Amino acid sequence: MFHMKRLGLVVASGVLAMGLVGCGNAPAQQAGETAVEVAAAMGVEGQALAALGLDPTPAVSPSAPADAAPDRTDRRERRKARVMLRKNVLHGEVVVQTKEGTKTVAVQRGEVTEISDSSITVKSTDGYSATWSFATDLHVVRHAKTVQPEEIKAGSRVGVAGAKNGATFVARLIVVPAS
Repeated sequence: MFHMKRLGLVVASGVLAMGLVGCGNAPAQQAGETAVEVAAAMGVEGQALAALGLDPTPAVSPSAPADAAPDRTDRRERRKARVMLRKNVLHGEVVVQTKEGTKTVAVQRGEVTEISDSSITVKSTDGYSATWSFATDLHVVRHAKTVQPEEIKAGSRVGVAGAKNGATFVARLIVVPAS
């Protein structure tokens, strides 16, 4: 049972991280909330994303000495694989266990094809398209600052994360990466 929960958490965490972390990096700024602060305040979706490095500041990886221990080499190899996957995931869904029961969390990366005052439609490069309604607690982060949804224009690249209820996607976090 423990291994199943652990495996579920690893899979859920991996998909969530891969979905948005690869959207792009931008330097952190003092003004405004960082993506991690926003994500951490958002509940299970945000906490999972924050725990997996949604922070838009670049991750600095120290280079290992030539005589690095095998476990350091293994960690570097696993990190390379995670980075590669993060940059290549276009969309996905995972089911996570919460205190209130199971929750389906969805992520998507792509180009905005349409945006209104209540929803956003995103098309991934593989042709998959989804319309996300805005949650009441929606956070939009661009260049490490919180912005309003109306600042997003059609044609912009975005990463979206939120809940999936039946066939309905509800966006709780939209990240606009640096161009």
